[in-house]
Amino acid sequence: MPVKDLAGFVASWCVVASFGVVAMVTGCSAGSTAARHSAADATESAVAAPVFTVAGDRPVLPSGSQDTHAQAPGAVCDSALFASDEATGMKVADGFTLAGFPAAGALLEHFLKGTGTEVDYRAGSQISREARMSSAFLAVNNEIQAAVWSQLKAGRTHIRLSAAQLPTVAFDSQDSDLYWAFRGTQGLTVTGRGSRIKGRYAGALTYVIRDSYGFAASDRLDGFGPPMRYLQTVCGAPQHGEGARWFPDTITVTVPFSRPA
Repeated sequence: MPVKDLAGFVASWCVVASFGVVAMVTGCSAGSTAARHSAADATESAVAAPVFTVAGDRPVLPSGSQDTHAQAPGAVCDSALFASDEATGMKVADGFTLAGFPAAGALLEHFLKGTGTEVDYRAGSQISREARMSSAFLAVNNEIQAAVWSQLKAGRTHIRLSAAQLPTVAFDSQDSDLYWAFRGTQGLTVTGRGSRIKGRYAGALTYVIRDSYGFAASDRLDGFGPPMRYLQTVCGAPQHGEGARWFPDTITVTVPFSRPA
């Protein structure tokens, strides 16, 4: 092969080889700019595989919102009061829906049905999008992202967040679906993974905001809390076949993670 053609072939082969992340390329010029750049690109691409993971869980603990029995000894469900309180619950649920709080209406209706089955709002749902934009969630996200970054800077790649590092999300704006549907949530699970790309740690964190939907003795809620508490405990399922019952519910939110490496 002519020398000129051979030189072109070697330069071209060096570029292709470096894209393939070949460890040793005989005959490649160390001074070849194209080879160096493509080798750097190939290395960056190789590092783009997941290099860190995140996991943490703060479980929902037993609380007054999960009561299934009357707290007063000998309390008996009054059928007339049961019917009246259930009608009140349905009116409130309809009112939530009409006011533009569909999640609050749907969860209260689910509570009144008494099945006790979990309700999960996936990432991308309307209530998930509202949660992601809320000041309450943004504060929690900032705190957790800082904790993850701190461990990354310390050289850790399998990051574990303790329950103490996972604050609960309290939706406190009363003019929102989040407040009437969830209010102060009780648990949080965080998972994530990411890579090191172009001098940054980049990936995503997924939050599962956990709650138990029910009515504690302290819940007033503009007056409808006590009758819902009566339905849950004195007339509640499973003791009463048509009674109301607390249930687990969640909101999943996924956000990007990007910090300097």
